[in-house]
Amino acid sequence: MHIHMSCNTPKRILFIRPSALGDVCRSVPVVTSLKKRWPETSIDWLVQTEFLDAVSAHPAIENVIPFQRQEMRRWYTPKGLLLTLRFLRVLKSKKYDLVIDGQGLGRSGIFTWATHAAVRIGLASAREFGWLGYTKKVQVNCKHTVDQMLALSEAAGAPSITDMQLYTHKRDELWWESFKEKNSVTTYAVLAPTSRWKSKQWPVERFVSLAAHFMEKGMQVVVVGAPNEEDQIAPLLELDKTINVMPEMTIGRLMAVIASSTIVVANDSAALHIAVGFNRPCVGLFGPTDPSKVGPYKCDKSTVAANVDYGAVNYRDCAGNQLMQQIDIQEVIERIETICRQDNE
Repeated sequence: MHIHMSCNTPKRILFIRPSALGDVCRSVPVVTSLKKRWPETSIDWLVQTEFLDAVSAHPAIENVIPFQRQEMRRWYTPKGLLLTLRFLRVLKSKKYDLVIDGQGLGRSGIFTWATHAAVRIGLASAREFGWLGYTKKVQVNCKHTVDQMLALSEAAGAPSITDMQLYTHKRDELWWESFKEKNSVTTYAVLAPTSRWKSKQWPVERFVSLAAHFMEKGMQVVVVGAPNEEDQIAPLLELDKTINVMPEMTIGRLMAVIASSTIVVANDSAALHIAVGFNRPCVGLFGPTDPSKVGPYKCDKSTVAANVDYGAVNYRDCAGNQLMQQIDIQEVIERIETICRQDNE
C-alpha cells in the first residue's frame, strides 16, 4: 500500500502514541521508517509523561512532547481545561507538516486536529470519533498491531522498515552496572510476573517454580515490575535468591535490566516488547489476549498461549486468571529450553 503524499518533503513530523508502555515500545518502527524516508526531517513523539524514557533516547526522535495525562484527565475543571488548552496551543505552535495518530482514540484525534497540519493520518477504525481529526483515514487489513502502525507511515509515503530496536540512556545503564556490582549479578533471567489486569497474570506459584528451575541451572533471577506491584507476587519475592529491583524501577531502568539479560519470561506486558526491542530471547505467556495480534513481533515461537476463542473473550471482562491457569509450567520450561538452545546456535 503506497499512497504517496502530495506535499513535498515534510519539515516537521509528529507521531502521536501516548500509551500504553508496550504499545509505545512496539511503535518505534514508525519513526524509524519516517526517518529513513526523510533523513533531514525533524520528528517529534507525543507520549505520556510516565513513558518518556521508552523513546527519548531513540536517534530518530528530535523531541518528545510530554502528555500529562493525569493532570489533563479532568479537562472539565478550570485547572484541567487551562492545561488542555495550553497543550493544544503548543501543538499548533510547532507547525507540523505531517501528523500520524497511532493511538486512534477521541483524545488523540483532537490532538491531531489541533496541530492544523496539512496532512493528518490515522486509522479509519479510530474509536470515539477520533477519525474526525484526520485528513487521510487508512483502512488496514493486517492483524498485528505493529503492521497496523506501519500501514500509517506507509500511507505517508515512507516504506516500512521493521526495526524494533530500542535505546537506553547512559544514566540507566550506569545505574544497572552499579546495581549488578553491588549485588554480584552475573548471568540472569528476567521474570516480569505482574500485570495491571488480573486476567493476564500467570499464577505466582508457577513463577516461583520457574525461578527455582533457573536457579538449578545456575542462573540468577531478577524480578521486575512497578514499585507498587510487589504485593501481587509476594511468594516470589520471598524466595531466598531472587533479586528484586522493583523498589528502584523506572521505565529507563527496566529497559537497562532487560537489555543485558539472558532471557525474559513475562505475562502479556511491556517487558516482552522491550525484550524484542533489545533482541533478547523471550517467552510470553498469553491467556485472554491474542498473541497473533499483540504478541512479540515476528517471534511466534516465543509465546505459550492458553486454548482460547479470541472472538469470545475480552481481557477487561475476565474475572480472574482462569485462562492463564491452563498454561502448564512444564510447557513453559520446554519452550525456554528451546529458545535458549536456538539463541546459542
